[in-house]
Amino acid sequence: MIVEEDIEGKIYGPVGECIYCGSNGGIDDLRSEHIIPFSLGGNAELLKASCRACEGITSYLDGYLARSIYYNLRVHTGTQSRNKYPDLLPTEVEMPDGKKTLHLPTDDHPFFLNMPVWGYPGIMRGFQPSPDFGDAKAHVYWHVPDNMRQTLGLPDGELAVINDTSRRINLTTFGRALAKIGYCHAVAKYGLRGFRRLVLPDLILGKYPNVPYFVGGDNHCLPPPPTPRGKLHELQFQDINYLSLRLLVIAFRIFSHSGTKEHGMPIYRVVVGAPAIQRASSKAQP
Repeated sequence: MIVEEDIEGKIYGPVGECIYCGSNGGIDDLRSEHIIPFSLGGNAELLKASCRACEGITSYLDGYLARSIYYNLRVHTGTQSRNKYPDLLPTEVEMPDGKKTLHLPTDDHPFFLNMPVWGYPGIMRGFQPSPDFGDAKAHVYWHVPDNMRQTLGLPDGELAVINDTSRRINLTTFGRALAKIGYCHAVAKYGLRGFRRLVLPDLILGKYPNVPYFVGGDNHCLPPPPTPRGKLHELQFQDINYLSLRLLVIAFRIFSHSGTKEHGMPIYRVVVGAPAIQRASSKAQP
């Protein structure tokens, strides 16, 4: 069963305990947890859902997506941010007279977006748990303004190379950040006790190493076209039977309205757990 839902902007809870470690928060109390990071346009929240220690870890994961993956896209699209975006952005260009780093206004700034993809979660493919991401690839998106030649002062017939200076992506950190998004969606929909969470909390906290066993995508097919402009993120809840296993899967696209005309952002899948065990009860006989 596949159900598409829009929970953006909704407030859930209060949960009343840390959804990662089970703590009551102690003297620091519990904090709200954004389901999709605020810095990626997310406004849905789980109230009283994270202790101070776990919030420090998940905030790092949210920040990794915001700074190391989506930063240029966020600036160019004006995505909400708690910090002011810079007026100028760097770009590295190889000109006929040598390599230069230019600082350009957003409208004149070319940029690249590298989105890593690897296979479906290992548990869905009958694999043994492993930290190996296998044949991971990347979909590369880029934007070059129409006035780039004028910006660089290139005469006709002269060429320049715009270098992709994106940081090398840490797949484990990226996968944990995706797992956090999927897990928070599951808690919002099913409740903390409404599904079997397996090892997802430990995976998110960095205590379980086999990230691609529960997190993946599709590295064999190109992503489908973007969603309409008014839809920032795309989300599906999936209750599936696969290889004799019944699994709860969250499939989602961040910035689903972005990409090229033919291909939008990749779809990622997080196996967030399994349905809760239904315990039979019977009336006691006298």
